[in-house]
Amino acid sequence: MRSVFRDGEGRLRNGWKVLAFLLPTFFLTGLLLWSWTVLPEPVKPFLPHPFFGFLAVMLGTLVALRLERQPLASLGISVGVGPARHLGAGVLGGMVLVGLVALGGWMAGGYHLERSGNPQWVAVVKGAWLMLGVGLFEEALFHGYFFQRIIRGVGTVWAQVIVSLVFCLAHPFNTQMDVPTRIVAMLTTFLAGWMLGLCYLRTRHLALPVGVHMGWNWFLSVMGFGVSGNESRGWWTPVFHGRPEWLSGGAYGLEASIFSVAVLTLAIIGLTRWKGPAERDSQLPREDSSLASNV
Repeated sequence: MRSVFRDGEGRLRNGWKVLAFLLPTFFLTGLLLWSWTVLPEPVKPFLPHPFFGFLAVMLGTLVALRLERQPLASLGISVGVGPARHLGAGVLGGMVLVGLVALGGWMAGGYHLERSGNPQWVAVVKGAWLMLGVGLFEEALFHGYFFQRIIRGVGTVWAQVIVSLVFCLAHPFNTQMDVPTRIVAMLTTFLAGWMLGLCYLRTRHLALPVGVHMGWNWFLSVMGFGVSGNESRGWWTPVFHGRPEWLSGGAYGLEASIFSVAVLTLAIIGLTRWKGPAERDSQLPREDSSLASNV
């Protein structure tokens, strides 16, 4: 049984570490999200439910790291001037990326934007706060302990494939969407997971992927597009021109637009070529392409 649970150096295999992290984390997430539902209604806007999910992931992460005697900073989770800069750059980068997608759809005649009646600053600020929570929750879950232990087990490329697939499948896709639109939405979400993974790999910190995630989602909501199929109201409202849904994304949002595929592909190419401020290869977590020895 030693070979099943331990590697050649006597350490617990990374696959078991991931499982031991995910099981209590899912339990804690369900428990804390339920606790959010019993909060007084006036309090809920100030404590959106993604922050409760983020708290659950952090608790699961701290337990897993405690058993390994590793600090939280080893996962690229810390505060300071450097992380703040990465967060800000990520927010700006996410806005630019989704802005390019919107520009492509507009130039192709898929829609135009009209100013919303009586737009509210408060709603926009609340949207930013909500999307910060979403970014923290999803990046801590998908590109924190889970992602980084899979890297140690099967190597970076396979870890990217696995986590990007899980990231894609974790998002709901309306079965009423046209098949081509659903395919584009799933491909976009997979590519987004890959891009966010690269954001971590190039900085070895979660601040950049959190910022990109937040900036992308928030600017989508500001423009009035759906965010992964969820309706949003911002400063503008898109008026669609009856073109194919896969061109504009339709009710699902720009993430179902073919222009998202193009823009994210270019972003992935750019991040792949960019070395980033990450540590040198010799200082990175050990990667092994042998599934038999580490998983």
